[in-house]
Amino acid sequence: MPTLLLEIGCEELPAAACYEAEAQFRELVRTHLGVDPSKVYIGPRRLAVVVDELPERTEDQWAKGPPEARRDEAAAGFARKHGLGEDELEVRDGFLWARVAGEELRGEVLVDRMRAIVHGLTFTKSMRWDDSGHRFARPIRWACEKLDEETLWGDGRSFGRRFFADAVEISTARAYPETLRAAGVEPDAAERERLIRQGLDGLGEWSDPAGVLREVIHLVEWPIVLEASFDERYLALPERVVQAPMQADQRYFPLGGNRFAVVANGGDPDLVRAGHQNVLESRLEDATFTFERDVKKAIDGLAAELGSITFFTGAGSFADKTERLVELVERLGGGEASLEAARLAKADQAAELVREFPDLEGYIGAEYARLAGYPEAVCTAIEEHYLPDAAGAPLPASEGGRLLSAADKIDNLNVAFRLGRRPTGSRDPFGLRRDAIGVCRLAVEGGLTIPREVLEDEARAFVEERLEGLMDVPVEFVRAARASNVPDLGSVAELARVLATLEDARLDRLHTVYTRASNIVRKAGEDELPEVRPELFVEEAERQVAEAQDRAFAGLSEAGSFDEAVTAAEELADPLAHFFDEVLVMADDAAVRRNRLRLLHDVRDLLRSSLGDLAQIPR
Repeated sequence: MPTLLLEIGCEELPAAACYEAEAQFRELVRTHLGVDPSKVYIGPRRLAVVVDELPERTEDQWAKGPPEARRDEAAAGFARKHGLGEDELEVRDGFLWARVAGEELRGEVLVDRMRAIVHGLTFTKSMRWDDSGHRFARPIRWACEKLDEETLWGDGRSFGRRFFADAVEISTARAYPETLRAAGVEPDAAERERLIRQGLDGLGEWSDPAGVLREVIHLVEWPIVLEASFDERYLALPERVVQAPMQADQRYFPLGGNRFAVVANGGDPDLVRAGHQNVLESRLEDATFTFERDVKKAIDGLAAELGSITFFTGAGSFADKTERLVELVERLGGGEASLEAARLAKADQAAELVREFPDLEGYIGAEYARLAGYPEAVCTAIEEHYLPDAAGAPLPASEGGRLLSAADKIDNLNVAFRLGRRPTGSRDPFGLRRDAIGVCRLAVEGGLTIPREVLEDEARAFVEERLEGLMDVPVEFVRAARASNVPDLGSVAELARVLATLEDARLDRLHTVYTRASNIVRKAGEDELPEVRPELFVEEAERQVAEAQDRAFAGLSEAGSFDEAVTAAEELADPLAHFFDEVLVMADDAAVRRNRLRLLHDVRDLLRSSLGDLAQIPR
């Protein structure tokens, strides 16, 4: 069987677009050619796929037709539509099915299907560049489509590395990768990564704190790793201030001290090295100037400027944000150091260095606080308060950092929801999902007591929804626990775990008590029931329930754990079972009836407040 090549050549693609194309290419080939690609090649100037054994035809497909019961009136038309006789239809699951022969993958059919693959690629950011109306991440400049030696589209040529090689003839589809390598292009992204890592390893210990390697793989077509250095006087800057222009601006890799690694796309090593050294030293000189201006103002001077910086539209200034942070930290139980950190946490938003390198927020604020002589506990809390800043990212290590992180995220959520900025679909411009998950992790993993009341209603519901996905118990148990009156997020999580690990027999008893009481009260539909009056008890079972409720209430009040709370709540199980067997709740006497309903109403509320809405748990 023949080998197929499809190459799309374009102007330099952003790394993000390369990864988007890579994620889609294989499935598009399967969909339109009915076969898995042998190799996908992704690079900054080309997207390509090779299929080593292209079948002659696509696979046959099955088309679903009318129900078998309508065979007499519908079978003939359905069969004719697919070029079949009625006797060629098959019956499956009560429906008629037609086997539709696949298409021959040759000529215009094959070209059209390859067009469908190209047009099927979608990108977060795309553009139009000609009158065709086709959108792509960057303008398409050439195409090379080969079936063995036959050229299907284009002129059978590709292009070598920019500035080093011109157009190259692709003699056969199988010759594609080696032809490009001879022209200075490594088409395989995995091989480019291997070469880059090998080159970096050869220079000694290297680091990638900003994670730029993933992008660098798609910035070069023929990676060459060079060692370079900058003037040692710049080492007087804080480490991340040196790394920021090195990585964020230039995608270099720190090698320790004043050494760094450059991944170049070829060229004379000495000239390339000298050029990159000049660029980095120029950026470090700018960083030094900016850093010194910030230090001259000092962190308190920067904090004084926060009133002129908008937090976001409708949410006031960063000075307003700071006031809310201080209040929240106090409500979360923060001490003097945490409150001082809250006052200074956003001061670096007024720093010129943060305007230039936003990733330094928090870190550079902590450095400025250290230079101003603030205690290390204050500085550490400032540095850590954006953590966790991604899924799986570490939590703040210090108590002050955890307190300030929670306060910052809670304020973001409260303010955003108050202004109607709830995330919709995949859009979350304020990172509220990340903040909500961070709050949950601080409570569950970090052991931080976060009262539920510090979150406003909508924000609280949003955070607790994230808790459902974060915990390793079925969501129904978390939903049940959320309906309880436990005071903090960590307790919601702990209650959910206890409910999920209860023996079935114990859970079933409590579940039955709760749901039967709830259902009777709900169906009765009587509001504003008066308080229970013992003198209206007629049956002994009523008195037993009231006494059991008093014992359960006392036990729940004294319970030191949710296990003890469950044991206390079980006081109600047997008396209520007798009650349901022996007492007619809907008595003819209205006063007796309402008294019994109120008794069940109180039982339901007592269980719900301590153990949650057990009806959420399927039994």
